[in-house]
Amino acid sequence: MTAGKGWDWEQALTAMPGRWTEVADELFSFANELRRRRCRQVYDLGCGVGRHSVFLAQQGFEVTAADISSSAIEQTRANLRAADVEARLQRLDMTEWPFADDAFDAVVAFNVVYHARRDQIEAILAQIRRVLRPRGLLLVTFKSTLDSECGQGQALAPFTWAPTAGIEAGIAHYYVDADEARRLLENFELVSMVHKQELPLAGDNERHRAHWVIRAIAPG
Repeated sequence: MTAGKGWDWEQALTAMPGRWTEVADELFSFANELRRRRCRQVYDLGCGVGRHSVFLAQQGFEVTAADISSSAIEQTRANLRAADVEARLQRLDMTEWPFADDAFDAVVAFNVVYHARRDQIEAILAQIRRVLRPRGLLLVTFKSTLDSECGQGQALAPFTWAPTAGIEAGIAHYYVDADEARRLLENFELVSMVHKQELPLAGDNERHRAHWVIRAIAPG
């Protein structure tokens, strides 16, 4: 089972400079919570060019990072080297989980798990639960049904569409409302769920981005 192809990250960085290199605001408080709980092992699922892997490594965490895109892994490796920090890197589809049970204290899944059909997302979340230690932390984002691209592109499944052009052409996007987000995470304890709506990027005035940003705890 494969969720989909990865991005060409050279193209992505050219199309949206800065967007994929700046650390998301939510990571700062999440890192503080990890320190408070004395967490060490963190998995950055769908690491992209390593913006969060580098940040977490700089904060002293032992980071494992993976992405399906070979260009993402190359960029992450270069960014880790430039920052003089280390992480374990693997090229993996997000449906591949070659990790032992209870391997990580935390999982960061930022802008990644919704690139799949619902049944695949359920399987990915079950794997996250498996590799998290009891009471381990999850930071995950989902696409909101209020995003302007909900319903646009090629229909793949209920609430699932793929853009037909651009860097995400052919890549699935599953959109959820608050109730569906809660259903997907019914096997976790929800800590917070924030609906984040972003201002349009320069030159992209018709595009309105909306995500759910969720913190959850694995059962234990």
